[in-house]
Amino acid sequence: MRLSLLFPALALLAAASSPAQTFVFKGERWEINDPFTLDNSIPPKPVVDSKKGTVNAIKGSIERTSISGGIEATLTRKLSEVTEVIWPAPSRLREAQANVSRGEPAKALDNIEAVLKFFEPIKNVPGSWWVKASIVKLDALDRLQNDAATAAFLDAFEKEDAAKLPEVATQIQLARLMQRARKGDHEAVIKESTELLAKIESAELQARLHIVKGNSLLAAKKYEAAMTTYLRVPVFFGSETEFIPKALLGAARSFRGMDSPALRDQKLESVSNRYLYDIIVSYPVSKEAEEAKAMLPKEERAKAEADQKKVAAGGPLPEGVIMAKPKLAAEEKVEANK
Repeated sequence: MRLSLLFPALALLAAASSPAQTFVFKGERWEINDPFTLDNSIPPKPVVDSKKGTVNAIKGSIERTSISGGIEATLTRKLSEVTEVIWPAPSRLREAQANVSRGEPAKALDNIEAVLKFFEPIKNVPGSWWVKASIVKLDALDRLQNDAATAAFLDAFEKEDAAKLPEVATQIQLARLMQRARKGDHEAVIKESTELLAKIESAELQARLHIVKGNSLLAAKKYEAAMTTYLRVPVFFGSETEFIPKALLGAARSFRGMDSPALRDQKLESVSNRYLYDIIVSYPVSKEAEEAKAMLPKEERAKAEADQKKVAAGGPLPEGVIMAKPKLAAEEKVEANK
């Protein structure tokens, strides 16, 4: 079994063209009610079609109604009998990722726990979103900087079959590195992340690792090395949109760290401010945009906010603004376990 952890920014488009939620059994397949699609009642309840299967996690089964010859019957299958899951990216998983990007880790955890709970009984089945949801939970815990909760989750995650997959093992290693960085062990993080970068091919993991390495270089006041590390993300991994604002903010901070009387002619603070401007204009709902606003002088912040409103209203992008690169066609498919 191979897992692809790519989750493109165009997930909404991919999900819209995907087939209905389906569980495959030996010899047949059932359409399944989506527990994340809610009605308009107060409080909202999942939309249920009796002709589709409904998961009963307590019983470990799926039930649906069948009508044959005017006779209604309830059919039951066990979750343990599912051999494949055909399921577009769950809405609450996408919401959780958006929460993480906006700096809302508590909301992200609320959304992602629902996904983890639903897919838990079929977590190792091809097509399940449990592993991807676990990675999103790691991201949310990292945003919270709750090392105790992160360590407990990682300890449990490492015991799962999925942890043997190379990409998942690397994600776990990354999370451990981020914990060490928060404890100030930056030289070790720089060394290990450099070694790991030479071993992986995934664009997502490369982008993540460059951010981790850049953060430790910045903390160690190795500003020029941090700047070049951060800027590799938009240059070489620009389609990994989640990491672009993080990289631009890191680069802006690095340029400010490099600023000195000897380099006054290079106007590095102005260079830094331009990256902050790009974050506000291109990634206005990100956590990094709020941090960029706090770093910019008042007049420049006002200009960035005004330009962002023009772009949001359909106006052209200001010249030179850094935007994420579109995914290549082959990368646009949203995938879970394979």
